[in-house]
Amino acid sequence: MRKGFTLIAAIFFLVVAASISTLALSIASTSARQSSEIYLREQAQLVAQAAAEYAMFEIFRTDFSNKCLDKVDGEFNDMFDFKVKITYFGDIGICTPPTIMPGTNGVASTGNMIFDVFVTSKDKKMPNPINFHKRTLQKF
Repeated sequence: MRKGFTLIAAIFFLVVAASISTLALSIASTSARQSSEIYLREQAQLVAQAAAEYAMFEIFRTDFSNKCLDKVDGEFNDMFDFKVKITYFGDIGICTPPTIMPGTNGVASTGNMIFDVFVTSKDKKMPNPINFHKRTLQKF
């Protein structure tokens, strides 16, 4: 009777130890995955900031008497794609709505722009794809 009780206690102890080990391993792997996702999200935010600056560069290169720049697309390495949608305030060259915000004609608003920056991850195999949107107001 005593040997049977000791055997049952030993089996119970092994089951409890295995459960605790499995829980610790699960927490460790979740922590590593979250760290990589946080890193990728931070990268997406930096790409969004760089995309807004790149859009400003493209706007400065644009001749608005011939063309109206309404979007800028690009990619960052093999990780992210970015799209910048540009909306202008006031009269700028040949731009017309929807590129120009309706009702914004006037001296005070001319030269302002809204950038809608969208950053998406290219790798569709990721369990949680990264999608980031940033809206900024820029002065021309």
